[in-house]
Amino acid sequence: MPRTALSRRTLLAASAPLALAAAGCFAADDEGSARLVLANALTPAAGLSPHSEDAFLLARWAVAETLLGLDDDGLPVALLATEWTRNPDGSWDLALRDGVRFHDGTALDAAAAAAALNAAATAAAPPRVVDGLGLAAEATGDLTLRLTTTEPDPVLPQRLSSPQLAILAPGAYSGDTVDPVGFATGPYAITESTTTGVELTRHDDYWGEPAAMDGYRADYVPDAATRAAALRSGEAHVIEAVPYAQIATLDEANLQDAPTGRTVSLYLNTGTGPLADPALRAAVAAAVDPGPVVDDIYEGRADAPEGLFGPALAWAADHRPYTLPEAAAPDGATLALATYSNRAELPEALTVIAAQLEAAGFAVTTEVREYNDIEPDMLAGVFDAFLMSRSVVQDSGDAYTYLDSDFTSAGGFNTSQLADPDVDAAVAAVATAADGTDDPAEAAALRQAAVLDAEAVVLATAAVVPVAHERLVTGVAQGVTDVAADPRERRIITAATAIG
Repeated sequence: MPRTALSRRTLLAASAPLALAAAGCFAADDEGSARLVLANALTPAAGLSPHSEDAFLLARWAVAETLLGLDDDGLPVALLATEWTRNPDGSWDLALRDGVRFHDGTALDAAAAAAALNAAATAAAPPRVVDGLGLAAEATGDLTLRLTTTEPDPVLPQRLSSPQLAILAPGAYSGDTVDPVGFATGPYAITESTTTGVELTRHDDYWGEPAAMDGYRADYVPDAATRAAALRSGEAHVIEAVPYAQIATLDEANLQDAPTGRTVSLYLNTGTGPLADPALRAAVAAAVDPGPVVDDIYEGRADAPEGLFGPALAWAADHRPYTLPEAAAPDGATLALATYSNRAELPEALTVIAAQLEAAGFAVTTEVREYNDIEPDMLAGVFDAFLMSRSVVQDSGDAYTYLDSDFTSAGGFNTSQLADPDVDAAVAAVATAADGTDDPAEAAALRQAAVLDAEAVVLATAAVVPVAHERLVTGVAQGVTDVAADPRERRIITAATAIG
């Protein structure tokens, strides 16, 4: 078995029916012992820079870590930092964990942590979780640092949990380049990186529980059918994003199913083109029927849309009512629809939605490309409508940052090109909803109520049409244990993951 990529046998198997691989049919290393292979759905877009979407690969590989993590309720917990305190002026003081060593052997200190955060905040394309925040960090001691923002930010600790704010050693930063290979803190270190995947080795100086495996391999396999074939053939032992159409071909015992905060939505271009007209956006919203997508394409492993926030977020069940603009007749208006191929269901869903819009009187063109290729055009407003699977709590664990980045005038991920003062005001109200209370539970409840108020204002613009709430389906071979089922999709391989 090649050590750099899935073999041609898997590529051929993707187009032909295969029997389930025999239990225990694992890849082996040169000594003949089992060695885990993970098949990732996305390929790196920026050389594994944590300032990009590649940060989520680093997190799922258990390579890079952040100052804080999140508990099941989305509240911050200790990770590389052990204490965090908000000061009266809105700044935050953090104390770092003692004894942490980077993969290059250097020690974590406040100067390194501050430099990593400042590099993210001042990057040419800052991570959307801190874009426009005015984040600045300074060391106040060997293991203490202070964080400030242009305006007080009550959810800064949650933001610090974003994989895009991973803390790397000073050696990772060279000019505008950020290279995590050999410079992170997690239980696994990248020892080889190629265009087809990475090799990872246990970090023996890890501050926490040591990794159960001495290492493993992660391959980039953007084609969903190929990932499923790899699991069936035994060439991969864990696969991301099992394609729903392939579920029936896999043993139920190899499927790990969990609710997620991920919603599939059709984002409508409010800035240019025919859908700048709210009446035509309302016509699109009226024409889209999620039923066939949820029932047929997702094979019963998705939920009908309840809004932007689905059943994985229990607190979001109390959705507020809203009223769409009055719809206008399409009269043959031409719409350019697009999506990406990395999630196999999206092109199928786009075909269904395109047919629905045509039946309603629109003329439709469609385009499908790989995500890294199509994202710049998506964010530039090239398309009239874009079908996207979006995690609403992935960036910070807090729904406010999703609303802020995706729907406000200054949002860094504003696919709908929305610039609506009412939306800006409603989202801004979320940031201040918990002012005046120091009780974390009360603050969370106040913010969640404000999020639901803002959700209704966003939906009333018809800038986005929710289609389905996805469930996370991960393929796990027999004999593999402790693969994370993370609703925020930040973790897959952990220090505890093992192969028998």
